[in-house]
Amino acid sequence: MVECSRFLKEGVLSVKWIVPLRLIYIAGLFLICLPGFSFASSPADRARSYFEEGIELNKQRRYDEALEKFTQAATLSLDTHIYHQAVYRTRIALRRGPQGTQFYKDLAAKHPTNATVRYWLGRFHLESRALEEAAKEFEGAARLAPRDEHAFVSLGHVYLRIGKEKEALEAYTQANRLSPKIAVVHAGMANIHYRRNHFDKAQKEYEAALAIDPSLMEARYNLGLIYEKKGEISNAVKQWQAMVEADPNESRAREKLARVYFLGGEYLDAAREYATLSQVKQGSPDIFLALGESQVLLAAGLSDPNERRQLIAMAIQAFQRTIELDPKNAQARKYLDRLNSEKPAPAQKNERAPSEKTGKGKNVE
Repeated sequence: MVECSRFLKEGVLSVKWIVPLRLIYIAGLFLICLPGFSFASSPADRARSYFEEGIELNKQRRYDEALEKFTQAATLSLDTHIYHQAVYRTRIALRRGPQGTQFYKDLAAKHPTNATVRYWLGRFHLESRALEEAAKEFEGAARLAPRDEHAFVSLGHVYLRIGKEKEALEAYTQANRLSPKIAVVHAGMANIHYRRNHFDKAQKEYEAALAIDPSLMEARYNLGLIYEKKGEISNAVKQWQAMVEADPNESRAREKLARVYFLGGEYLDAAREYATLSQVKQGSPDIFLALGESQVLLAAGLSDPNERRQLIAMAIQAFQRTIELDPKNAQARKYLDRLNSEKPAPAQKNERAPSEKTGKGKNVE
């Protein structure tokens, strides 16, 4: 009787659990089968999910869909720069900058005290070259988030472009205090010091910028100019050589190298560089004149008469091309008269750099 009673009690308890277990099972199936359901409950989690979906769509070149996902992520997590950056880059790549500006204007109207939104509105203004509007938004972002370096970096860029060097240097300095490992900040400060002829300070900042990001070619070129001004020619050559190795079509650095080689009596290297430049800058009479001068001086040092004749013939071609481009070039005509005579007179060595009118390097823009 006791066993029977216990069995009945256990049976009743088992029946009580049948309905709840079935409900849990059905609910689980519903959650699994519901299309698009996400277990991410917080806005931050949903934003991350949208962002990752956008990245995958971007890889598949489904850019419109990717932009929609990035926009959803940025809207859900307003303070996350990486989401806004994805929106910005995608819109710019799709040439939808004006629509991006309007989107962020609307977003800023809804969230006027959000520094990140104001910053990215400024970036769209900057892209459209509306510099004053960009500066206004960056200033607002800096006031709202004084510990965020983004606005100060962009303020430095904008101020420099509109001619406010003092304000630009202050903005860069503040950005550097907040985040001292931003290459463009060091390069920006270096550009200002260079303009002011504070070459020691400029050198320090250019070197710091390149230590962080070696691909900053403008910084590398200007650092070479500083070394040249200080008489550290070997250091200058290293900077310019690195530039032409990175980009064989880089003409400014190659022209500086050719000039250095010429002044140093390295006429073979000078002729090589000017020959390359003549292919890049085919409409420059100065380059062809310099090429011809280098070839004449190189020929003067050769003992083999055949090699010498070949170089002289090449020099004549260079001077002829110079006159084609600049019919009034008296120097090229003078060389041609000499070389076409029975006893050509070699050019004088090292009196000046070839085609160098002032001897001054290009200033930072």
